Amino acid sequence: MHYLEKTKIDGATWVRQQNFWLFGTATFKDGSQTSDEQAIADATHFFNILDRKLLTRRELSEGIRLERLVFLEHGKLRANTHIHFFIKGNHLKHYRQIYHNSIDIWESRIQKGHSMLMKNNISADDTRSEYCWKELTEREGDVLLIECCYLKKH
Repeated sequence: MHYLEKTKIDGATWVRQQNFWLFGTATFKDGSQTSDEQAIADATHFFNILDRKLLTRRELSEGIRLERLVFLEHGKLRANTHIHFFIKGNHLKHYRQIYHNSIDIWESRIQKGHSMLMKNNISADDTRSEYCWKELTEREGDVLLIECCYLKKH
Protein backbone atom coordinates (compact mmCIF):
# COMPACT_ATOMS: atom_id res chain seq x y z
CA MET A 1 0.00 0.00 0.00
CA HIS A 2 1.27 3.45 -0.89
CA TYR A 3 2.53 5.45 2.14
CA LEU A 4 0.09 8.31 1.52
CA GLU A 5 -2.96 6.02 1.37
CA LYS A 6 -1.86 4.25 4.55
CA THR A 7 -1.47 7.63 6.28
CA LYS A 8 -5.02 8.60 5.24
CA ILE A 9 -6.47 5.30 6.50
CA ASP A 10 -4.55 5.49 9.78
CA GLY A 11 -5.55 9.14 10.20
CA ALA A 12 -9.24 8.31 9.71
CA THR A 13 -9.00 5.44 12.21
CA TRP A 14 -7.37 7.76 14.75
CA VAL A 15 -10.11 10.39 14.29
CA ARG A 16 -12.85 7.74 14.77
CA GLN A 17 -11.20 6.52 17.98
CA GLN A 18 -11.63 9.98 19.55
CA ASN A 19 -15.45 9.62 19.53
CA PHE A 20 -16.16 13.24 18.67
CA TRP A 21 -19.74 14.46 19.12
CA LEU A 22 -19.96 17.04 16.36
CA PHE A 23 -18.49 17.80 12.96
CA GLY A 24 -18.29 21.41 11.77
CA THR A 25 -17.53 23.19 8.52
CA ALA A 26 -16.62 26.88 8.73
CA THR A 27 -16.48 28.91 5.53
CA PHE A 28 -15.16 32.38 4.78
CA LYS A 29 -16.88 35.23 2.97
CA ASP A 30 -14.33 34.86 0.20
CA GLY A 31 -12.35 31.65 0.57
CA SER A 32 -10.37 32.43 -2.56
CA GLN A 33 -9.00 35.57 -0.90
CA THR A 34 -8.37 34.02 2.52
CA SER A 35 -4.72 33.18 3.18
CA ASP A 36 -3.69 30.25 5.34
CA GLU A 37 -2.36 32.73 7.91
CA GLN A 38 -5.73 34.52 8.10
CA ALA A 39 -7.63 31.22 8.30
CA ILE A 40 -5.38 30.03 11.14
CA ALA A 41 -5.79 33.34 13.00
CA ASP A 42 -9.58 33.25 12.61
CA ALA A 43 -9.80 29.59 13.64
CA THR A 44 -7.61 30.21 16.69
CA HIS A 45 -9.74 33.21 17.66
CA PHE A 46 -12.96 31.22 17.14
CA PHE A 47 -11.86 28.31 19.34
CA ASN A 48 -10.56 30.66 22.05
CA ILE A 49 -13.96 32.38 22.20
CA LEU A 50 -15.79 29.03 22.25
CA ASP A 51 -13.56 27.69 25.04
CA ARG A 52 -14.05 30.85 27.13
CA LYS A 53 -17.82 30.70 26.62
CA LEU A 54 -18.26 27.05 27.65
CA LEU A 55 -15.48 26.28 30.10
CA THR A 56 -14.93 27.55 33.61
CA ARG A 57 -12.15 29.94 34.50
CA ARG A 58 -10.53 27.16 36.52
CA GLU A 59 -10.57 24.73 33.56
CA LEU A 60 -9.03 27.36 31.31
CA SER A 61 -6.31 28.22 33.84
CA GLU A 62 -5.46 24.50 34.08
CA GLY A 63 -5.02 24.41 30.30
CA ILE A 64 -8.20 22.43 29.64
CA ARG A 65 -9.96 23.10 26.33
CA LEU A 66 -12.78 21.50 24.38
CA GLU A 67 -11.34 18.45 22.66
CA ARG A 68 -11.06 18.97 18.92
CA LEU A 69 -9.21 18.19 15.73
CA VAL A 70 -9.14 20.95 13.15
CA PHE A 71 -8.38 20.66 9.43
CA LEU A 72 -7.53 23.44 6.98
CA GLU A 73 -8.71 22.80 3.41
CA HIS A 74 -8.68 24.63 0.09
CA GLY A 75 -11.17 22.72 -2.05
CA LYS A 76 -10.72 20.82 -5.31
CA LEU A 77 -9.59 23.87 -7.26
CA ARG A 78 -7.38 25.06 -4.36
CA ALA A 79 -9.33 28.35 -4.28
CA ASN A 80 -11.82 27.88 -1.43
CA THR A 81 -10.10 28.04 1.95
CA HIS A 82 -12.31 26.62 4.71
CA ILE A 83 -12.06 24.69 7.96
CA HIS A 84 -13.47 21.34 9.09
CA PHE A 85 -13.36 20.22 12.69
CA PHE A 86 -14.42 17.44 15.02
CA ILE A 87 -15.27 18.49 18.58
CA LYS A 88 -16.67 17.23 21.86
CA GLY A 89 -17.25 18.74 25.26
CA ASN A 90 -16.24 17.86 28.77
CA HIS A 91 -19.84 17.45 30.00
CA LEU A 92 -22.99 16.24 28.27
CA LYS A 93 -24.53 19.72 28.50
CA HIS A 94 -21.79 20.93 26.16
CA TYR A 95 -23.31 19.14 23.12
CA ARG A 96 -26.07 21.72 22.54
CA GLN A 97 -23.88 24.59 23.72
CA ILE A 98 -21.13 23.72 21.24
CA TYR A 99 -23.65 23.30 18.43
CA HIS A 100 -25.40 26.63 18.88
CA ASN A 101 -22.47 28.74 20.05
CA SER A 102 -20.22 27.58 17.21
CA ILE A 103 -22.67 28.87 14.63
CA ASP A 104 -23.27 32.13 16.48
CA ILE A 105 -19.59 32.87 17.16
CA TRP A 106 -18.40 32.09 13.62
CA GLU A 107 -21.15 34.01 11.86
CA SER A 108 -21.24 37.06 14.15
CA ARG A 109 -17.80 37.44 15.75
CA ILE A 110 -15.34 36.26 13.11
CA GLN A 111 -15.02 39.20 10.75
CA LYS A 112 -14.29 37.19 7.60
CA GLY A 113 -16.41 34.23 8.70
CA HIS A 114 -19.34 33.41 6.44
CA SER A 115 -21.25 30.33 7.53
CA MET A 116 -20.92 27.45 9.94
CA LEU A 117 -22.54 24.07 9.37
CA MET A 118 -22.66 21.73 12.36
CA LYS A 119 -23.55 18.04 12.10
CA ASN A 120 -24.10 15.36 14.69
CA ASN A 121 -21.17 12.95 14.70
CA ILE A 122 -22.38 10.49 17.35
CA SER A 123 -22.82 7.09 15.70
CA ALA A 124 -22.21 8.71 12.31
CA ASP A 125 -20.89 6.63 9.47
CA ASP A 126 -17.13 6.78 9.35
CA THR A 127 -16.82 8.64 6.06
CA ARG A 128 -16.38 11.98 7.86
CA SER A 129 -13.23 10.75 9.58
CA GLU A 130 -11.79 9.92 6.15
CA TYR A 131 -13.08 13.11 4.53
CA CYS A 132 -10.69 15.45 6.32
CA TRP A 133 -7.61 13.66 4.99
CA LYS A 134 -8.58 13.96 1.31
CA GLU A 135 -6.29 16.95 0.66
CA LEU A 136 -3.25 15.22 2.12
CA THR A 137 -0.78 14.98 -0.75
CA GLU A 138 2.92 14.36 -1.09
CA ARG A 139 3.44 18.01 -2.06
CA GLU A 140 1.47 19.48 0.81
CA GLY A 141 1.74 17.41 3.96
CA ASP A 142 -0.19 19.64 6.34
CA VAL A 143 -3.95 19.31 6.60
CA LEU A 144 -4.22 19.05 10.37
CA LEU A 145 -4.24 22.53 11.91
CA ILE A 146 -2.20 21.65 14.99
CA GLU A 147 -2.38 25.22 16.35
CA CYS A 148 -6.10 24.72 17.03
CA CYS A 149 -6.21 21.05 18.05
CA TYR A 150 -6.57 19.82 21.60
CA LEU A 151 -6.83 16.28 22.96
CA LYS A 152 -6.78 15.33 26.63
CA LYS A 153 -3.89 13.26 27.86
CA HIS A 154 -5.27 9.88 28.86
